[in-house]
Amino acid sequence: MTTYLSPAKVNLSLGITGKDPKDGYHYIDSIFDPVSVFDVIEIEKSGVKSINLNSGLNIPKEKNLVYKAAALFKDAYGIKKGVNIKLHKNIPQGAGLGGGSSNAAAVLHAMNDIFKVKAPLKELSALGFKLGSDVPFFIYNRTARVTGKGEKITPIERKRELWYVLLCKNVHVATKKAYELLDNEKKLTFNKSCNILLLRYLKGQDVKGGFLQNDFEKPIFRSFPGLKEVKTVLKKQKNCIDACMSGSGATVFALFETKGDAELCCRRMKAVFPGSFVRAAHSI
Repeated sequence: MTTYLSPAKVNLSLGITGKDPKDGYHYIDSIFDPVSVFDVIEIEKSGVKSINLNSGLNIPKEKNLVYKAAALFKDAYGIKKGVNIKLHKNIPQGAGLGGGSSNAAAVLHAMNDIFKVKAPLKELSALGFKLGSDVPFFIYNRTARVTGKGEKITPIERKRELWYVLLCKNVHVATKKAYELLDNEKKLTFNKSCNILLLRYLKGQDVKGGFLQNDFEKPIFRSFPGLKEVKTVLKKQKNCIDACMSGSGATVFALFETKGDAELCCRRMKAVFPGSFVRAAHSI
């Protein structure tokens, strides 16, 4: 079997800029960063036509994005042979870290490789968008500004390494519910000037914190006050530059400039929030 790493992501900024009245999907303006927490996917050709998926998850395989990605690729390129896939999950589900979308992108890359289709990234991205709005980002898998409904990817030349502490309490925030809460907000708080500061920071300029932002925070924190507490605690940690919720939650992350500061925070958070998912990670 061939092994593929499927990384998590954080949203350094996430603004909701509108909603398509035709399909109900939201327009976003977000900066994504892939981070060093990985699911692992093993894949090989099989002697039959079917897709065999071993995920260890308690959901029908046909509803798993890994299965959907393999089936979509087979259909798009007329692949007759089947595949055996093993999925090893390390990224928590429903956490705003993009685990399922990352898995789908990794499978599209894997299918492209093992069947020697040689589809370009732009083509894989368009295919991935049919599976989910975060999948195109993971096709390119680098720091990027993501706009439109998630299909427009503009790479960012990041000049510094970023260190994070990711913390996800035992709370599941369904994306659909998060958007419903967001739609009830009278005024969103996304600040374009913060994005300018963030971009300067990513390019290596000396910028103080306060530039991470997420439109989902206000409604999600109101419904899940424990997540607001996590952010408050993270921001108080030594040398924390800023903290923010990722995606529609429930992960909240803290940003640091050094590995040592991130690992120190990680150890402390494991003691403060026992039983929670807590990881130190870096941008990749």
